Parts: sequence; structure tokens; C-alpha cells
Amino acid sequence: MIRKNVLLFIMVLIIFALASSVVLPIGEGVLGGKGIHLGLDLVGGSHLVYQAQFPEETTVEEKARAMDRALDTIRTRIDKYGVLEPVIQEQEGERILVQLPAFTDIEEAKNLVEQTGYLELREVELDDDGKPVYLSHYLETPDPEFFDEGEEGTRIFVDENDSPVAFLTKEGDNLTYTDEAGNPIDVEELKQGSTQLLSWIPARGKDDTPLTGSFLEAATPLPDERAGAITAMKVGIVWDGEGGVIFDDIAERLYSRPYGSPQRAIGFFLDNVLISQPHIEEPAYQGSGEISNPAGFTIEEASRLANLFESGALPMPLRKPPLYEEVVSATRGALSVEMGIKAGVIGIILVMLFMIIYYRLPGLLASLALIFYGVLVLAVFKLWPGGGVTLTLAGICGFVLSIGMAVDANVLIFERVKEELRTGRTLGAAIETGFNRAWTAIRDSNVTTFIVCGILYWVGSRIIAGAPVMGFALTLFIGVAASMFTAIMVTRTLLRLFVGTRLARQTSLFSVYSWKK
Repeated sequence: MIRKNVLLFIMVLIIFALASSVVLPIGEGVLGGKGIHLGLDLVGGSHLVYQAQFPEETTVEEKARAMDRALDTIRTRIDKYGVLEPVIQEQEGERILVQLPAFTDIEEAKNLVEQTGYLELREVELDDDGKPVYLSHYLETPDPEFFDEGEEGTRIFVDENDSPVAFLTKEGDNLTYTDEAGNPIDVEELKQGSTQLLSWIPARGKDDTPLTGSFLEAATPLPDERAGAITAMKVGIVWDGEGGVIFDDIAERLYSRPYGSPQRAIGFFLDNVLISQPHIEEPAYQGSGEISNPAGFTIEEASRLANLFESGALPMPLRKPPLYEEVVSATRGALSVEMGIKAGVIGIILVMLFMIIYYRLPGLLASLALIFYGVLVLAVFKLWPGGGVTLTLAGICGFVLSIGMAVDANVLIFERVKEELRTGRTLGAAIETGFNRAWTAIRDSNVTTFIVCGILYWVGSRIIAGAPVMGFALTLFIGVAASMFTAIMVTRTLLRLFVGTRLARQTSLFSVYSWKK
């Protein structure tokens, strides 16, 4: 028994060390897990809920596909603005939830969601020798002119993340560099970064019509037999009649360029972001084509790419105004965080003081287990699937409530142990009997709490402003589950360490009341 208890104690120490490595530092733990996400009610921001509108004849499968496309479209637009950790989710009843932390301009937030995305196809600009043109060519040329004099449209230069770095336009006789917002960029500033960025120009047909998403009829994930893997996928695209003619004009031109060179690439740009750049492998496609890679896309990759290709506009209208819109100030959020931290610290201290004063040595051990509990719960918050738990003010309340419930099991156990000690049992026998008899009450009470948490989470996921309810249910569920582990495993293991020692004979260490054998 002693050897088994020592092994359990070592296991508890290992778990505590691993959990601490996840939690510390707070921003991003050593063993993984990002910083704990704070909800809008804590950091401020915009909260929107939209209702999707579908024709009556739309099937369930078509609705699901359209909702996926809409989420990808909105996420792509918002990512361009650098909003940290946005929440973009589908809700029950064909609703879309959008939460933008620290983004307090509600009108701009609605514009981001409601705008029509723009999909266009581009090709690499060539010089007189048929070589690709890079940003460095423009920057190093005195009084530069467009290398392709037949194309007066805007040039786009994208970085290794496929995001636009600069736009080159002609104003009168001068070439001007601007950012995506249209603000001028200093040439010397551009020279400080990478200049080996390809120049992308609009891809046009023989009649000078640019190819855009308005000509795309469909983009669909398809199995890719050539890739070898059973789950390998590709993306099939279909153009309308006019789009097929324009695409074949472009394909014929690009096919004549060297195989495998950047000159053969056709770039798909969604709102100026390069989302794919496949190479042309045939001189004509007769209105349809396929995009693949040697290893094949995964199902998720192919679905997302197909969604983005079709994201020139949202696949279905959203009811306006939104069903729900709210702006939370950062000041209110900061105050909530401060008050929540104070409440948590005060709650832990008061609970620990009560346990130590009333239960003496077991109370001290339970307080140590409570520290273990707090570290374990925070580690779970960071590692929770989906990027971690988003902690709202209601979620903090759930966590603080679970602190009291974390010692509730200890109270039941210690009272049972005291009863056994009064009957004359030894400390070891009293601990084992007390834990065994208290377990059924602990199990039943916690199971009912789990059921309530499940109901609250289910209800919260089906109401417009249900994030606080879901946050409370989730943090309470995690807290109660961790409390069961710490009470049954950690506290019990620590108590067993004192069995057979001199301290075990000091009855005053186990309660403010003593008893006779």
C-alpha cells in the first residue's frame, strides 16, 4: 500500500508539473496552449448575430454547404483586418455569430460581414524577354514605366503569406505605390523588405475582358484518383459560357510559357488576397477544369478552397439589420477582468482559511489540492479543443463557483473520516472507509451538476446572445470534473502519506474537536 501511494504521489507531482508548464507563462505555456481567450464582455468589441435566408426549396445539404461558404467568406474578410482571435460560428436556426474582440466600430464590423467579396484571376507580368517581373525590377529602375505596356491595370505584390504588400498604379505619367487602404507607401520603405515579390496583373481574354468570380458557376471538391491516397481530393471548377471562352484564351497564352515556371501560374485573388496559384497544364479547358497538387488536398483543404472560389459574394442573403448587435467598451471589460480576478483570489483564500481552521491538517492538505485544482483547470482552459476556452464574465463566475464545489467533496470526506475516527478506527482505516462511503454522495451530486451544465450549454447554443450561458456551463463543467479528480485522487493520496507516522496519533491535527478512543 505504501509503495502504491508513493507511486500515486509521484504521478500527481508529474501531472502538476505538466499542467504548470501549460499554464506558465500566462500568455503561452511552455508545453503548448495559447493564452486564455477573453470574451467580448471582458476585452470589449463587437457582437453580431445574422439570420441566413434560404428559398423554401433549399435542401438540408445545400444549406449546410452554403453556411460553410459563408463562414469562410466572412472569416477571410475579417482576417485581412488583423482582428485578433475573432469568433465566427454557425448557430442553431441557420444563424451566424460574429464576435470581433477590441473592434468597437459596429458599423465597420457590419460592413465587413455584409460586403460582397471580389474574386478575380491574375497572371504574372512579363518583361520584353518573357521573364517574370518582380517588385525589385520597378524599385531599381529609374523613372520606371509598366513593363507590360499593354496592361494599364493595378499591379499587386503579395508576400510569403499571400497577403498584399503593395499596389502599383499609374497616375498621369507617374507610378504610385499604395497600401490596401489607398494610402501612399514610400519607395524607400518598400526597399527595406523583400523585393522578390512577383508582379500580378489582371488576367484578360482576347477581347480584353478580365476574368472574375462573376463568371464562375461552381467549385466542387472531388476525389483525386491520381494522387494515390484514398482520401486525396481536388477542386473542380466550372465557368459559364462567356467565362469558359475567356479562361481558354488565358490558358492558351499561359500554356505557351515554360513548363513549371511562375509565368504559367494563374492566381485566384479574393479581396486582393492570393488564395491559390495553380499552373496551367492544357491549352484549353472547354469551360471546366481541376485544381490539384501532387499529394492531393485533404477533404478540409478542398472544401475550404472550393468555398473560397465561390466567395465572390455570400451564397445567401443575410437579414438586415442583424438579429442582435452590441458594442462592449474596453473600459467595462477591463473592470470586469479586474473584479473577476479579485473575486477568484478572495474566494480561494477564504475557502483555504476555512478548511485549515476547521479541519486542521486535512484542511491544509485540501488547500494544497485546491492549488493543484486551480492549475489543472487553467491548463484545461488553454488546451480545450478549438483553440481553448473563451472566458466570459459568466465563465469566471462558473470558475469561482466551482472553487467552492471543489472543497465540497473534501468536506463530505473529512466528516466521514471524523466519524470513523470517533468509533476507534485507525487513521488508515478511517481514511479508506470515509472515502468509500462519501464517494456515492460525491458521484451523484456531481453527475446532476454535469446534467445541468449540459442543459445550460444546449440552451445557450440556441439563443441569440447565449455565449455567457455557454461560458458559465463549460467552465463549471470543467471545474467540477477537476474537483472530483483532486478530491478523490490528490487529497486521498496526501492523507495516506501520514498513515503510520507520529502525526497520525495527534487527534488535534485532524479537527478543532478531539475524541476518545
